[in-house]
Formats: sequence, structure tokens, C-alpha cells
Amino acid sequence: MLKFTKTIFLAISLVGVSSLSAKESNHIFEKESGFISYDISGGGVITAETNLSISGKEKLYFKEWGLESIEKEYGEILTTGAIKHKQVVKRLVKETKEDITTVDYKTKKLLKRKITSKNKKPNQTSCLAYTGKEIVAGVECDAFEGVGVKKCIYKDIVLKLEFHIQNISYIKVASSIEFDINDTQDISLPEYPIHEFSLFKDNLSTKNSTKAQNFCDILKKLTEDKNQADNIENQDRVDFIKYITKDIYRKQKKLLPKLLLSMKKTRECLQTKEDPLSANICIEDFNSLKSNLGTKEGDYIIFWDEKRKSTLLDKIEEQILYLESRISCVNRSQNIIDLSSCMK
Repeated sequence: MLKFTKTIFLAISLVGVSSLSAKESNHIFEKESGFISYDISGGGVITAETNLSISGKEKLYFKEWGLESIEKEYGEILTTGAIKHKQVVKRLVKETKEDITTVDYKTKKLLKRKITSKNKKPNQTSCLAYTGKEIVAGVECDAFEGVGVKKCIYKDIVLKLEFHIQNISYIKVASSIEFDINDTQDISLPEYPIHEFSLFKDNLSTKNSTKAQNFCDILKKLTEDKNQADNIENQDRVDFIKYITKDIYRKQKKLLPKLLLSMKKTRECLQTKEDPLSANICIEDFNSLKSNLGTKEGDYIIFWDEKRKSTLLDKIEEQILYLESRISCVNRSQNIIDLSSCMK
């Protein structure tokens, strides 16, 4: 699933997408075991100058009627236009009857939390109305729709999810489905050290349930309060965009000054190089930073002569002048909307 910019995907989870919450002993799903692969897509317009795209894959493996499960997700968030940014997102969560383990790829730890209480399974159709039947990956499922959310559910398993709010979309659709599978099938966790904690514990599901309801209320307000149309466009959308792009904004504000410094060092280094190998060493750091900013084109040098050197130096000089003219604005920016305006 696209829980990709960790904030968008948190919001989606709170609408009842995830099955990963403490459970009572009854069945979570109405199938004993299964392995489902999903395709993830989405995106939209962040600002007048910048667009967002989301792509990825998710795998869900469950057994014992969903009491034990693993969700594994890998995806990419990309912004284009005035702001160029690329963010890879990985998520892996394993749940048993006793505990929930989340992989923290950044710190290379396994975060394990004991399940100390048993709550009812999540209501997958909260805030939604039944709209009919659909076929997803060869399986007929029940379709539900609400404000900004569409789902197709089979045996309490979400096979299709669509999330649309403020011109931003997130779509997860099952591409292959296997039920009643061999119990030996599994997805292993990385061999990271285990860090056990008890934060959030008993009231985690209760808190999430409350947030989910509040989120539904917000969605309803955005579309039903016709008298607040101008405020919806001008304030609620602004707040939503700021919220889902916090990580992108923070990373961009750090990377752009580093990119300017790297370009200046690259320009100085290239001026004295007479062979391709040395020239490529000069641009390694520069290319790495551009990759982090979502620029896919590479400047790997195969042929190196005075003409090629002059062309590349002119290109870097233009980029330096462009970024220098905007760096003061970048430093003053407070959010993604300010930053996008700086970089247009």
C-alpha cells in the first residue's frame, strides 16, 4: 500500500485501511490464510508549480484467519516541477497473537510491542455506504464509498482502496490473490536487533479509532459545508498540503544549500581536469545530491575534451546562478508552498 510519505499513509491507515491493531480471539478475516500483492499509484497537484506522484508495491501475508499477518511495502514518492524530490519508502510490519513488530530501516532496529489487551477488529466500512459489486484480480468484492474514500472488500479483506482529498489521490489495487495457501509461506524480517517498548500500548487502538472518526468528520466537512467553499480551498487545502509534505520540505531546505555548495566545488574541480576519469570523480557528489532531489538524468562523462568541458561548465554555471538567486528565499521559506514559489 502507499503509506508512502509517511503522513499520507498514516492518514489513510486511520480511515480503517490497516488490519494491524490489537485483536480479540475471533477471526479478523473470513479466510483462513492468504497472500495478496497490491499495486500502488497516486499523486496530484501540490502547488501551482509542483506535482506529486506515488508508486509502489505491497504484499500482505496472513494466516490463522488474520490473527497473524505481515505487511511489506516498498514505494517511491516523486515531486516534479519547481521542486524536484525523490523519496524511497519501505515499511514492514509483522503481527502475531502476542505482539506487533515494526521494522525501523533508518535505525536498523526491530521495534516490538506486546499486545496487552484484546479489542474488536476494525470496522472496515466506517463512514462508507455500500454501492454494489466489483471484480478485483478475479475476485468479486463488495464496493463501498464515502467522502474521499472508496473500498472493495472481500471476506473483510480490502482488495481495492482509493483515497481522494484536496486533489491528492492514493490508489491501492490487488494484482494477484491466493487464498488457503501453504502455511510454510512467509516473509522474513531483517536480522536487526530487537528493541522492545511499551509506549502507546493498551490505548493505541482506541486513539486510532478516535482519530479515524475525526478524519471522516473532516472529510465530510470539506465537501458538505458549501457555505465554507472559499475557506476550504484557501485554508483547509493549504493545511493539508503543508501536513503531507513536511518531510519533503525539511529535506529540500537542507539539500538545496548543499547542492549550491557542491556545484561550486564541482565547477572548480572540473576546470583543471583533462581526462574523463578525473572529471567523473569531480561530479560524483553533485550527481548524488541531484539524485536525492529527484533528478534522474546523469552527467556521467564518457568523452572529455575542451568542447565537452566548456559545455558542462556553462551548464553548471547557469545552475549556480539560478540557485544563488533563490537561496535567500529558500532560507526564509516556512513550508512547501513557500519553497515551491521560491523555486519557480
